[in-house]
Amino acid sequence: MFVSTNLRSVCLVALALILLVACEAIAPPEIPTPTLPRATETAANTPVRVAFPTSAPTVAEPTAAASLTIVPTATSVSARGAPPVAQLVSPVSNASISVGQTYQVVVYAADDHGIARVELIAEGALVRAENAPMPAPRIFSAIIPWTPTQSGAHTLRVLAYDGENRASAPDEVTVTVLQNARRPTCSIVFPIGTPQIELGSIAHIYGVATDDAAITQVELWVNNQAYTYLAPQNANGQNAFPFVFTWNALTPGAHTLFARARDSQDQTVDSAPLKIIVVDTHPPTIGLWAERTNATINEPITLTVTALDVSGIQRVEILNGKEIIHTTKSPNPARQTALTAQVLWQSASPGDFQIGARAFNANGNVKDAPAQTISIVRPGQPTPTPAPTITPTRTRAPRAQPTPRAQPPPPPTVEILSPPERFVGTAPLRVTFTARGNSELERIELWGALPGQSQPQLICAIDAHASTQKTGQCDWNLPSAGVVTVFAQASDIYRQTARSALLTGFIGAPNLPTPAATIAR
Repeated sequence: MFVSTNLRSVCLVALALILLVACEAIAPPEIPTPTLPRATETAANTPVRVAFPTSAPTVAEPTAAASLTIVPTATSVSARGAPPVAQLVSPVSNASISVGQTYQVVVYAADDHGIARVELIAEGALVRAENAPMPAPRIFSAIIPWTPTQSGAHTLRVLAYDGENRASAPDEVTVTVLQNARRPTCSIVFPIGTPQIELGSIAHIYGVATDDAAITQVELWVNNQAYTYLAPQNANGQNAFPFVFTWNALTPGAHTLFARARDSQDQTVDSAPLKIIVVDTHPPTIGLWAERTNATINEPITLTVTALDVSGIQRVEILNGKEIIHTTKSPNPARQTALTAQVLWQSASPGDFQIGARAFNANGNVKDAPAQTISIVRPGQPTPTPAPTITPTRTRAPRAQPTPRAQPPPPPTVEILSPPERFVGTAPLRVTFTARGNSELERIELWGALPGQSQPQLICAIDAHASTQKTGQCDWNLPSAGVVTVFAQASDIYRQTARSALLTGFIGAPNLPTPAATIAR
């Protein structure tokens, strides 16, 4: 009985020990705290690394409920680096732009790992994407054209992308689009300075007008009066309109000219004034007519003097030898283009008198009419008859002449058939010229000088093939526009040369419109 009781006690103690050991095996082992990398050593593409102990505990493996999940903190930075940066340089905020005006938007972007492209967005819609060259540059700038079609406030936004297609923060500005934000511009480009031209000549006025919307008309004003106008072939106008006006210089003196440009919004602007001096170096035309050239003493003779000048006649004078015997003055010389005077002249003394006339135009130029001889005789005296000029009839015996040496014939002649003097055209300039020789021609050359060129240059040469008449044609491709001069030169087999008259003209930009001037009424 005692032994049975002791055995029961030993069994209970053993069972308690077994239960204690079992409880310790079920408890999870202690897991050490992981060590996270520092923020300064983290890159955008580097995964987070966790340090665990090298030796595992001797206890049983933990259950699934004891697995560890690592979540990066908010302070972690991707190992790829910072995103790119974009800047909209132009236009500036609140800038004014016209409807239909093409504006060049300037974009600037930078990234340490290279810029792949930049994009321009207007009102939420992509305007254009500009790709950067390869390899991707760290700094990239682009100019993207943008043409607004509606007025009002518009928001422009730019974005930059790196090689991994990461976008920058947007940079944006707000601009105001108006129907026509700016007035047109207009300028006269030729002639320059204060040119002087001859009375009666034609002056060509070259210029250009521009506008954000469209130029619809350009007018030429002379001395504050509308003279003529030009309009583009497009009825809606054009942004840049080159023009050429033709002005007839019919009045001597100083004249002020300017061009007035008008756009589609009826806004106008005037060019800088151009002052042209018209000089009259031509003398007037004068004629003297006598009723008769013979008369008796104190018998009146009617003398008629007529003077003509486009700039106006100031006065006419009748002279007896060097003595002024009559003067007729004009009350308005500038408008008196023709002046006629009739005078009764008589002489109380017989003899031959040299009667002449003289005219003065409004600019002071003088012209004398050939003098006429008027004979005054006494009553009953026969009218003098001028003795005929006796022509000698004696002939001399020919002298012995040495054998003449071979003399070359006269030199050749050459002229330019087209274009005419003071031509206006565009490149290439086609020149037609011809030469004639009294002997066989050797060659014909065309020479020309560009604006500012002191020495002419050879444009082309044509072999005459020993003919006495040769016509040629050359095209001159000028590298720039401006005033040019051309002349032709021919040579014969005797090395005699001839040069044509020097032609001066203007070569404008390609597609320069032909002037269609209409005289204002």
